[in-house]
Amino acid sequence: MAFDSFANRLKESIKKLLNSTGSEKVEETLEEIKRAFLEGDVDRDVTDKFLQKVRDDIKANKGRGLITKERVVDVIYNNLTEILGSGQEKLQISSIPFKILLVGLFGSGKTTTAAKLANYFKKRGYRVLLLGIDASRPAAFDQLVQLGKQINVKVAGGGKDAVKSIKDAEKSFKDFDVIIADSAGRDALDDELVREIKLVKETLKPDEIMLVIPADIGQNAKMQVEAFHSTLNINHIILTKTDGTAAGGGALTAAYTSSAKVMFIGTGEKINEFEEFDPKSFASKLLGLEGLEGILKKAQEENIKVSEESAKNILKGEFSLLDMYEEYSSTKKMGPLDKLAEMIPGLPSSGKSRELIEKQGENIGKFVNIMDSMTKAELENPKIIDASRIKRISKGSGQSEELVRELLTQYNKTKQIMKMSKNRQVSSLMKRFGINL
Repeated sequence: MAFDSFANRLKESIKKLLNSTGSEKVEETLEEIKRAFLEGDVDRDVTDKFLQKVRDDIKANKGRGLITKERVVDVIYNNLTEILGSGQEKLQISSIPFKILLVGLFGSGKTTTAAKLANYFKKRGYRVLLLGIDASRPAAFDQLVQLGKQINVKVAGGGKDAVKSIKDAEKSFKDFDVIIADSAGRDALDDELVREIKLVKETLKPDEIMLVIPADIGQNAKMQVEAFHSTLNINHIILTKTDGTAAGGGALTAAYTSSAKVMFIGTGEKINEFEEFDPKSFASKLLGLEGLEGILKKAQEENIKVSEESAKNILKGEFSLLDMYEEYSSTKKMGPLDKLAEMIPGLPSSGKSRELIEKQGENIGKFVNIMDSMTKAELENPKIIDASRIKRISKGSGQSEELVRELLTQYNKTKQIMKMSKNRQVSSLMKRFGINL
């Protein structure tokens, strides 16, 4: 995902907390998060405010007798979401043509971002025009033309004077729904650039001004956001170069101190590596909790009903084959079992546990057939299944006796793993996504 280095530090902190046995790990986790924030170039003041708010919320929960490791994770998640933005920003096309002006310094990735944004709107059925008004970088227009050909979007502009380029293209604006203007940049927001973009703004009369900043800029992002905002009153921010950067926290939290919020992020170099910025989803990814949301979404898409009783029994490691049958039947619709397991925080994902999950995934359909051939008594109490019953079940299911024994072996191993993993935090975390286990 984007911000891999930054995210990995946060994920490790959360994983340690969820797998810990004592509440003393909470403060240790917060200190690790602090180090991750500062090394990720998150503003120190923002970091301190975040940690103080987390501690205050934990203290408030203790007063109500509700504090658990899972609740601590929930508090961290909620406060991180506040920093990233309380809600997802949606761009409203309020008039036609809707004019968007992209601004930013050299090296921010404006031209590529213009094409990515054009592709975004084109996919949604809008007629898009790319307008090249970067007169200071001769190669910018040629690059824009090449990118426009890739996505089959028309390109205009390209003159030596940005204002003249806008005026020359104006007559064709009526033929498009969205106009995306790629403006000039500089090494710094100097007087010359300020004069030029103010003239461009006055001539184009954009409905939306977006600042393009690279995620690897670190804490300098705060200065850029403030400088461009005071000059142009920017509406939103687009983050570029987010893939793998360690210093992404500075760019992310720069928006926290501004009224301009992050709307899109570029997640790679390809045209389609561009997405809307959703603070809640992004916070989940940073903390390694995105899997639960994904599992829930998939379950809703497949109209899968979760039995609370079976889920509780499985999470406690106190389940029968009847519970396992119900979960296996649902899991068949959800996709590969090993992929689902990767999405659950705290579940063992390596060594013997990993091998067991992979085996179960390979044989899940056959196991369901075997359990279809069992009596209710056998499903409720697998201990009664002896050699003669195995023979009968094998014949009835069309599966080998060896595979019947394999099912029983994996059933017993799974019970042991669930008890050892203490993975009951999944129950608490799922409640945040609307499932009460």
